[in-house]
Amino acid sequence: MIDGHTKLYGLLAHPAAHSLSPAMHNLAFDRNQINARYLAFDVTPETLPTAVNAIRDLHLGGVNLSMPLKKAVIPLLDHVSDFAQKAQSVNTIVNRDGELYGYSTDGVGVVQALKHHTDLSQAHVLLFGAGGAAESAALALSDNGVGQLTIANRHVEKAQNLADRLSALTQVISLEDEAAVCAAVQQADVLINATSLGMQVQSELTPMPASAQLRADQVVMDMVYDPLVTTFLSQAKQAGVKTCLNGLSLLVAQGAASFELWTDTQMPVAEVEKHLAGLL
Repeated sequence: MIDGHTKLYGLLAHPAAHSLSPAMHNLAFDRNQINARYLAFDVTPETLPTAVNAIRDLHLGGVNLSMPLKKAVIPLLDHVSDFAQKAQSVNTIVNRDGELYGYSTDGVGVVQALKHHTDLSQAHVLLFGAGGAAESAALALSDNGVGQLTIANRHVEKAQNLADRLSALTQVISLEDEAAVCAAVQQADVLINATSLGMQVQSELTPMPASAQLRADQVVMDMVYDPLVTTFLSQAKQAGVKTCLNGLSLLVAQGAASFELWTDTQMPVAEVEKHLAGLL
């Protein structure tokens, strides 16, 4: 029941109406009997400073942010975690008595989702992409002691710039070098698509060559969650890969990390993921 004590949380994004975050967090609030509600707010980079001030003035408990607001919000905050500072990306703000703390749960979500299926310290991860999503994932994997990381990107210089910031043993290859990509696929224990290929209008596209040879014991993750089964994941399933993780698992893992920062309570992950899958 919404009353005078209900705490408000939200998403700052542009556009915002399509987001699954309200459904995710409101279900989690209900299941944990927390008197709170989560709304989506359409906020542009131009209106971001006003929106951030509103978090303080209206005593919101916290918010999530999407691109391109994740970097723009950093100078507007009172405190930023070391990881978010390193990633130059904040996707979660916690309001503690008017002081705004910025965190990034993007990469944390990747690590948490993968830890259920593999020992990252022994894993060789092949990461497709070097943009914002790939950057957070690479930094988190590196910080969590991944065995080896290979970054495959169309623009090698961008991938190399990312690799130079990592502590993990990292190599860079071009997505346009099919032989190198196929070799990396065979060597990898974990494959992650952090590109936009496979998303909506690009749903038939994939960063992995059709000639790539996959193994049944590999873990394959796609950050895209709409559609739930992308061409990238279809390739893996057809090759007999047993562990295929769609972007919905990642979305919920990231959301669960934000939820815990706000409430010190765990999100009922399995129930939330099942609920969101039914909405897609």
